[in-house]
Amino acid sequence: MSIFSWNCQGLGRTQDLTIQRLREIRRTYFPEIMFLMETKKCRDILVDLQQWLGYDRVFTVEPRGLSGGLAVFWKNEIKLDFKFADKNLIDMQVQFGEVTFYLSCIYGEPSSEGKNIVWERISRIGVNRREKWCMLGDFNEILNNDEKIGGPMRSEESFKPFGDMLSACGMEELESSGIRFTWAGQRWKKWIQSCLDRAFGNREWLRVFPGSNQKFLAKRGSDHRPVLLMLQASQSKNRGQFRYDKKFLFQPGVKEKIIEAWRGTEGGSDNCCVAKRLRDCRGALSVWKKEKDFNAKDRIHILEDRLEWFQSRNYPCWHAIRVIKKELGRAYKEEELFWQQKSMEKWLKYGDRNSNFFHETVKANREKRKLIKLKDGSGLEHWSEESKALVALDYFKELFKSSDPPSYQPVIQSMRPRVTDSMNQRLLAAVTDKEIRDAVFGIKSSSAPGPDGMSGLFFQQY
Repeated sequence: MSIFSWNCQGLGRTQDLTIQRLREIRRTYFPEIMFLMETKKCRDILVDLQQWLGYDRVFTVEPRGLSGGLAVFWKNEIKLDFKFADKNLIDMQVQFGEVTFYLSCIYGEPSSEGKNIVWERISRIGVNRREKWCMLGDFNEILNNDEKIGGPMRSEESFKPFGDMLSACGMEELESSGIRFTWAGQRWKKWIQSCLDRAFGNREWLRVFPGSNQKFLAKRGSDHRPVLLMLQASQSKNRGQFRYDKKFLFQPGVKEKIIEAWRGTEGGSDNCCVAKRLRDCRGALSVWKKEKDFNAKDRIHILEDRLEWFQSRNYPCWHAIRVIKKELGRAYKEEELFWQQKSMEKWLKYGDRNSNFFHETVKANREKRKLIKLKDGSGLEHWSEESKALVALDYFKELFKSSDPPSYQPVIQSMRPRVTDSMNQRLLAAVTDKEIRDAVFGIKSSSAPGPDGMSGLFFQQY
């Protein structure tokens, strides 16, 4: 399980790469819970964003004027019980399978006058809370002068209220990776970097989730780095599987690759089995697909690394950052247009009209195919992909297990033959080319592919 936190500094600003960054996070990590600060948008817009990102529920705190605004997105397999919410804090109880814990999403008061009020409210919550508890977000505060670069030195007394709140709640900062100076900006005509965004856990949290850690991601689309909180040291990833789809039909050189793979290398055997030829075709298409995807995304990755390097400097070049952001936004748009042209007809017909048709269709299909949990024979619920696979395997092993009877004769003797001799001769006859062709073209071209990843369209086309 993972939780994402980001001060996005406003949604919908294409020139600042905010929306593109959220889509990239969704595609790469798809965290179970996503917490956004400074949304600066009303609930109606955030509900549209929830559908667009593929989440099932959203909880919002409205902005005040042109600033503020909080949003929590989550999936159906997560159950949230909100205990308190205002413009600085959303406190909730999270249930994920058999695991239950408390989560406080915090947006610290930017002005010094209101900070103590926020810390006092959190301290009152933490006095009687001994269960598993984590807090994360943009605290808008640091613990000492070592957590900032640039700007005037602050007195040690100014750090005390924040430190006292963490001590009262029994909080310790989680292990981290990435650049810890999550915010950078200009103050007093000086370039300053600070550790404002982070995650903390109490003793019970660290006891139950000893491998929990936080990862500071690259800074794009906002002055703040996103924080990805992971409850385990490593998360299992679903391995991708080859699928033949329609986009191969429109690509030059694909047919030649398939013909070359089907015929095999020079000097190869002409008696190569069909399964071997299909594996060769699948391998050739996989190589072709990887090459094309790399070429399409290579420019984006170079620009992202370049932007990260410039923004991490003590004295960044603003002109270079503006140019790179503009080029990166153009590259994102080009990639989006490329895949829109190659996607389903429904998307081309309806998806570009800002309607709910495409979003609802995708959401409904996802809900139909998704297995959130499985119960084993003892009634225990299993949520992770590995444990669900083991439950399914044990179930079907038991279902199809033989009772090993001493003899099958009593069962066979009670059966009356239904296949005549003439029927048996037709069944044993060699399969004709016409029968193979009728079977292949009788398959719906857009139906689900077989175990080899090839759909009916592949056989009908080639």
